[in-house]
Amino acid sequence: MCSNYTDKVACIFLLIQIVFVTTENKLLLTPSDILEKLEFDRILERLATYCHGDLAVERALSLFPSSDFKGIQLSLEETDECLSGISEGEVFPMSKYSPLEEDLRFLALEESVLTEEAMVRIHQTLHLMDRIVRFFSPERKHRYKKLGSLVERVPHEPALSKAIRKVLDEEGNIREDASETLQRIRRKKNSLAIDLDRVFKKLITEYRKKGYLADSVESVRNGRRVFTIASEHKRKIHGIIHDESATGKTAFIEPEPILKINNDLFDLDTEERKEIYRILKSLSALLRPHIELISDSLKTLIKLDMIQAKAHFASAYKGVAPKFKDLPRIGWKEAYHPLLLLKNFEEKKETVPFDLDLRGSNKMVVLSGPNAGGKSVTMKSVGLLQMMLQSGMLVPCDPDSEIGLFKKLCADIGDQQSLEDDLSTYSSRLKNMKEFLEVCDETSLVLIDEFGSGTDPKIGGAIAESILRSLHHKKVFGLITTHYPNLKIFAFKTRGILNASMTFDKKDLKPTYELKVGTPGSSYAFEIAQNSGLGKEILQYARKRVGKNERAVDQLLIDLQRESQELKEELKKVEGKEKKLSQLIKNYEQLFKDMEFRRKKMKLEAKQQNLQQVA
Repeated sequence: MCSNYTDKVACIFLLIQIVFVTTENKLLLTPSDILEKLEFDRILERLATYCHGDLAVERALSLFPSSDFKGIQLSLEETDECLSGISEGEVFPMSKYSPLEEDLRFLALEESVLTEEAMVRIHQTLHLMDRIVRFFSPERKHRYKKLGSLVERVPHEPALSKAIRKVLDEEGNIREDASETLQRIRRKKNSLAIDLDRVFKKLITEYRKKGYLADSVESVRNGRRVFTIASEHKRKIHGIIHDESATGKTAFIEPEPILKINNDLFDLDTEERKEIYRILKSLSALLRPHIELISDSLKTLIKLDMIQAKAHFASAYKGVAPKFKDLPRIGWKEAYHPLLLLKNFEEKKETVPFDLDLRGSNKMVVLSGPNAGGKSVTMKSVGLLQMMLQSGMLVPCDPDSEIGLFKKLCADIGDQQSLEDDLSTYSSRLKNMKEFLEVCDETSLVLIDEFGSGTDPKIGGAIAESILRSLHHKKVFGLITTHYPNLKIFAFKTRGILNASMTFDKKDLKPTYELKVGTPGSSYAFEIAQNSGLGKEILQYARKRVGKNERAVDQLLIDLQRESQELKEELKKVEGKEKKLSQLIKNYEQLFKDMEFRRKKMKLEAKQQNLQQVA
């Protein structure tokens, strides 16, 4: 504990630094705007709407991906535990609570007296903590092991909340029975108020008959109840003139008959304020030794608020806790982009999931396919889901997905033009590539959209291939989208780099948004151009201008996809026939069992008949 008074105040101040503690285990992000590029900020904005307290809202908006495996694992388990309760219609109580930093800092000062408003804020925290402690009863411990242990770690003093409730009512006002002295004072005040009202009514009738009163009849000046008298009659009333109107046409007079009553009320008001101060001082002294407990209770509330917010948000997009591994790897099964999923939920549209498995020597994917076919969305999904997971958030995927821990996440997405640094888009992207090559290692995940674009295709493709080769040598995990044939060929020839494509329905000329790993994709530029209405002459000329190698590669990709689709359809037919055959075999086996049973039964019946005949 702290040795002297100054140290004590400093110590208490440290105790109430409740939110936004910088950790050393943050996920390293390059460049700094990656959160916005991957729309992680939009996820946090939605998460914040599920928080009850302002402190939790601020923490939600500043949530940052971590590289602390144990911390992430615990957070996932806590959120998943809370989500299980929500799905069963049961969740721990959570309501609004307020910041207490300034209140606790002031309370730490000896002889300080908290206001009623500060007492209400502290009571919010203590009362809510009492309700939560009661919720996690021994009967529920087996269901809420993580959350229950989190609550158990906080000292609990229900007497503090009761002490505040004895002083303050539900509206935050001092109760009538907060003390016997206060109760006696307020009774006297009520009695005098009745007498004052009786005398006032009598005088109103008298002055009204004489025509002394102004239109408003009465008012309050200097804390005392007075009459509004027309100025020409003010000398006719014996009493004290407290004030006059700005126009001088009205005087505010306290007549002699009510002077004594008002004086007595004034004295009682003074006594009441002194007694309330004494009560609050006594209550402040009671709370002062428990500042650390109150601070810890608030910290726990913020943490629980964040957990329930994550759980309710996950419930909206069907989030789960995948299998989380303490090593870099990607194993998404039926994964979705959460924002796209929520949008399609609202519009009642279907969302196509994706599977992506990178482990062992296979660490990189070169993703190709038509424009607007879902390449960028798939790549962003991988980055966004990884950041959500490493922020302790549940994600929309199959629970059998196996996802690893990354310590660095690098992304090059969208227009990187910089006016401040006088950089073109391509120059800025090359700057990013330089940083990636400097910081990336086997614990890194790299996402690059439209790799190599922004300059001469041949030169840009060659530089992109060289960068891809260097990243591969660094054993970096990555997902790269491109239209460049040389990158697809490089991926085909290089062990550990996989080609993948977003499939395309050539018949209807529409993307299917399905990710297919193992096959490069065509851009289908001519097919899409033809479908958009461009003339045949334009397309014929364009085809002639495209080199033979480019046309051959693109045609090869189209043929591969067509053959892949045909094989998929044939496989479905075979699977269908296999199912029918399996059913026929089951039916045959059942019929055989039935016939065998009947045969034995008939044989037994025949023996019984023979025995009966012999008998």
